[in-house]
Amino acid sequence: APTVPWTASHEAEDAAITDGKVYTQGTVSNANGYAASGTKDVGSLNQAGSKVDFTVTVPEDGPYDLAILYGNQSGAPATQKLSVDGGDPVTVTYPSTENWTYRAKKDVRVELSAGSHTLTLAKGAAEVTLDRIDLTARTTAPATSYEATLADISGRPSYDYSSSAGVGTGALVLGPGDKAVFDVYAPRDGYYRVVPRASAPVRLALHGQTVAAVPGRPLKLYLVAGNNRIGATAKHSAVRSLDVSGDGSTDGTLSYGAATATLTGGARLVDSAHASAGSYIGRLGNSADSTAEFTVHAPTAGRHVLVVHYAHNDRRDNGHAYNTDIMSRTADITVGTGAPRKVTFKNTWSWDDYWTVGVPVDLRKGPNKITFANATAWAPNIDRIELGRVIG
Repeated sequence: APTVPWTASHEAEDAAITDGKVYTQGTVSNANGYAASGTKDVGSLNQAGSKVDFTVTVPEDGPYDLAILYGNQSGAPATQKLSVDGGDPVTVTYPSTENWTYRAKKDVRVELSAGSHTLTLAKGAAEVTLDRIDLTARTTAPATSYEATLADISGRPSYDYSSSAGVGTGALVLGPGDKAVFDVYAPRDGYYRVVPRASAPVRLALHGQTVAAVPGRPLKLYLVAGNNRIGATAKHSAVRSLDVSGDGSTDGTLSYGAATATLTGGARLVDSAHASAGSYIGRLGNSADSTAEFTVHAPTAGRHVLVVHYAHNDRRDNGHAYNTDIMSRTADITVGTGAPRKVTFKNTWSWDDYWTVGVPVDLRKGPNKITFANATAWAPNIDRIELGRVIG
């Protein structure tokens, strides 16, 4: 049986509500209604005194992960003030969700002593709908074990489910021509600790780079926010799992704000309170002359991940208001004198919400030119770029 941390859930409609309203969403009798935890949520938290007080009881002193299930239809990042037992509040920022009843999850860390507490979420900027909170005791090193027997395979590997295979579900035995691909999730862009559990060395492939991995010895790998496909091959090795831990450290990464880029054509800096440094690159693309060029200084040569922080909210109006009709944008990214690479940027549901896209690039030691352009259409608004080595 797995060992899991203590956790508890609390519905917003069961909490103490001030200047808000409980709404019933989808139910058995209203099967076409939007889904909500417990069939209800708390909205109309738009008054100066609007707040929801959750009474929680935790088993021991320590850090806890507070996951807030919410909706934000305001069209921009919204905020609330989080306080514990009436103490000094901290600001919680909620990205857009398109609709009050579309759900996203915001994670916040809180320190609590054993016993009962009141967690208050009070109105900040704009409005937020609250559905539920989940409180989970935080482990010292968040880790996930990805079982090799559940990996995506090619070739003709064999499976060993005997007790000698070790802990977990068993082992995947790789030989020449065999490959296992692990789908590894990262909550944010950054470096993670990856440890192969195997009987013999394996080779791991990530973002187009391959590295030799010794069983039980950790590797520092750069993962992009979301799903990462890590391939494993070996001459002969019984692979049990890939163990991944960490919070996505950015120590050692390179970061360049919008203001550091050289802009040509119609591209220009636009002031924004939501941009990380107060401005973003707008009016980029839609012409061969409109470009943004960053000069980045790599301490070592090799494969890096270029992480682009961007926003856009293009819509196509097809005359039916029930459809969001969101669109994507593209940008042509060129490193040095290489060929441009067309990258697709998903809609971020608001011009003020910034998402990230990770693009593997090869950099030489010293200065490198990275250019963003799009000769035929608008490129996304760019807040900043970051670069991390695939193998840290």
